[in-house]
Amino acid sequence: MVDRVIRDCNKWKKEIEKLTKEYGLNKWKHSMNGKTTLTWYASKNVPRFEVFYDGSFGSQLLFAVRCKALSVNRRTWRWNEGNTRLCLQCNRGVEETVEHLVLECSKYEHERESLMDVVHEQCGENKWNARCVEEDSGMKYLVGLDEECNMTVVDAMKDFLVYAWNKRQGG
Repeated sequence: MVDRVIRDCNKWKKEIEKLTKEYGLNKWKHSMNGKTTLTWYASKNVPRFEVFYDGSFGSQLLFAVRCKALSVNRRTWRWNEGNTRLCLQCNRGVEETVEHLVLECSKYEHERESLMDVVHEQCGENKWNARCVEEDSGMKYLVGLDEECNMTVVDAMKDFLVYAWNKRQGG
């Protein structure tokens, strides 16, 4: 009799844990709906510990890029000096977005070449070119939100962000 009660308790405990996990996951996913800064995160199946957050400046920048919260003009135009969304680094007349800073801005061409060397080495130039035509232009791969997350690429991305950000700040 006691064994049966224990089995029943364990069964209910597992069921409650399962339902609690489902509830938490649904709440997590629902909380991202409509938040444009979290569109890349919303593609994740479940939240998980991220090994590339090590407290470094590169990790901080990576986190800001992953949730599209990096202080680029597209995000800060209301309170920046120039009161503009345009990139003032390359003067091409385009909005300064996270994607522009990482993939297009001519000011960071040298830093980007080093990043792309690692990307091509890790996933191949053809596969990278195929990623570039995706909706996110390959950004989820670079920031470790892609199913084929590659630690070497994420580390190179953190290095790129540090060099580019320091250059942007005049350092």
